[in-house]
Amino acid sequence: MITKKQIKFLKSLSQKKYRIQSQKFLVEGKRIVKELIQSNALIDKIYVSEDFITKNADFILFDSNISYEIISNDVISKIKNTDSSQEVFAISLIKNSLDLQIQTPILVLDNISDPGNLGTLLRSASWYGINNVLVTSKSVDIYNPKVVRSAMGAHFHINNLHQLSEQKIRSFLNDESINIIAATLNGRSHKNFDPSNNWALILGNEAHGVTESMLDIANEQVSISKSGNMESLNVGVAGSVLIDRFSTK
Repeated sequence: MITKKQIKFLKSLSQKKYRIQSQKFLVEGKRIVKELIQSNALIDKIYVSEDFITKNADFILFDSNISYEIISNDVISKIKNTDSSQEVFAISLIKNSLDLQIQTPILVLDNISDPGNLGTLLRSASWYGINNVLVTSKSVDIYNPKVVRSAMGAHFHINNLHQLSEQKIRSFLNDESINIIAATLNGRSHKNFDPSNNWALILGNEAHGVTESMLDIANEQVSISKSGNMESLNVGVAGSVLIDRFSTK
C-alpha cells in the first residue's frame, strides 16, 4: 500500500527543485508510459489504478517483468498534473549530463519559455531521428509536466537530451567542423538552404528570438519564407518546419 510519504514525494515532482533534488520526474498517461516501457529509459516505479487493470488487460506493462503498485482514485486525484483522467503513472530517472558525447546533427533550444512549444520541438526532433538536443538553462524545465506531456514520449527516445548553461552549450559547439545555423527573421530562405551533414540548428525564444551571445557563434542564419498572410509562426511550428527541411534535404 502506498504511504503518505510516497504520495507527498509524487506530488513534489510537479516542482522543479524536487525533480532536480531527486533526479526523477513523473510520467502520466497510458501513451507516454507505454513509450517509457518500450524504451531503454530507467524506470523507478509504476503506479496503476484498479480500473486501469480491468480496462487494459492487454497493456504492455502486464506482459513485462516490471513491477507496479495499485493506487486508489483518491491518490490519483492528489498526484496528477492534468484535469483529464489519468490511471497510470511512472517515475523515470533524469539522464546524467556528465558523460556527454554530442554528435551532429544537434538541435539547440535557446530560452524557450512555453512548455507546449518545447514539447513539440522534442517530439519533432525524435520523429526525425535527431538524437542530440541541448536546451539552455533559462528555458522552461525539460521535465516540466506540461513539457513531458506534449513531447509524448520523446524524452525516452532522444539519446542526448540535456539542459545546460549557455556557456557549456557554447563550449560543446566550439568545433570548426560544426555548421552552426541560427533561425532568425532575416536569414536565408529555408527553401534554398542546404546545410552540411554536420549541422547544429539554434531556435530562440518565442518573443525575442535567439540571444545575441548564441547568434555570435552562428556561421549562418536561416528564415522560413512565407506564402500567406500570417505575421508569424510559433517556435514549435517554425522549428519543426526547419527540422524537416534539414533532415530531408
